[in-house]
Amino acid sequence: MDLTRGPAATIKRVYNNNVLLAELADGSEMVLVGKGIGFNHKPGEIVDLDAADQRFVPDGSYAASHVAGILSDAPLEQIELVQEIMAMAQTELKLEPRQSLLVPILDHLGFAVQRAQDGVKVDFPLRWEVAQLYPAEGNLGRWVVALIMERLGVQLQEDEWVAFALHFVNQQWAKSDFSKTVSMTETIARVFSLLSVRWGKNVDENTLSASRFVTHLRYLFARSAEAAGSATIRVDVLASVRQAYPEAADAAVKVAKLIDAALHRELGADEVSYLALHTSRLYVEMLTTEESNRLTTL
Repeated sequence: MDLTRGPAATIKRVYNNNVLLAELADGSEMVLVGKGIGFNHKPGEIVDLDAADQRFVPDGSYAASHVAGILSDAPLEQIELVQEIMAMAQTELKLEPRQSLLVPILDHLGFAVQRAQDGVKVDFPLRWEVAQLYPAEGNLGRWVVALIMERLGVQLQEDEWVAFALHFVNQQWAKSDFSKTVSMTETIARVFSLLSVRWGKNVDENTLSASRFVTHLRYLFARSAEAAGSATIRVDVLASVRQAYPEAADAAVKVAKLIDAALHRELGADEVSYLALHTSRLYVEMLTTEESNRLTTL
């Protein structure tokens, strides 16, 4: 999303009093948003760009007309709120303020407010998974819910933060297909469940090793979505891990099969080796913690 300033443009379509679609001198389109900017105006007229509070130039995510349609359906206060949310996402998560984030956040905000006003409740089944796997996005999601309730005076569901957090996760890798983000989240949660079951101990997902493993898995999904290959490991890491920690190596192979099913492709030997590196760290960390707890109780 590019906020652009310039002298004037020609009105192509007036959506309502606050949103219109304009054409610049070079033929490109721009969505202009501002209180009363479309009032008593018609296509073909010249509009002063400085009269708009916000200007949106297509960035490849959506056509200008689509963005204008979404914005015209939303109250100005919600549009301004989403701009603030995107600025915070850029600060906290280093996300670019693109329309691929603006549109779904604005859309979800509108539905969340409407549900709150109508007293409609929905389920958020991935609350635990999102809290454990994406703490930064989860914290931002909670901040968003608190901000919405404060600014708009509505009482949202407590778990509404889960959906906002997943939108932030989605922006970092899948961009448009939200279902892939949900699938990735469910798969990563199953990975940790698998490890806990195989090792007979709960894997602490709050440790640095677990955080690094989650990051690796997220990038693995991202590379798959972009059809990009992984870096090459020149040493047979899996064999080394198998010799030192056979339980960790076996777990890596099982994890690979679980991910194979989610990605609908078979992971290569290098990718399985990377998994083994992470499972060995988790395994050693689990053993170290267990031994430390044992000594403490003596």
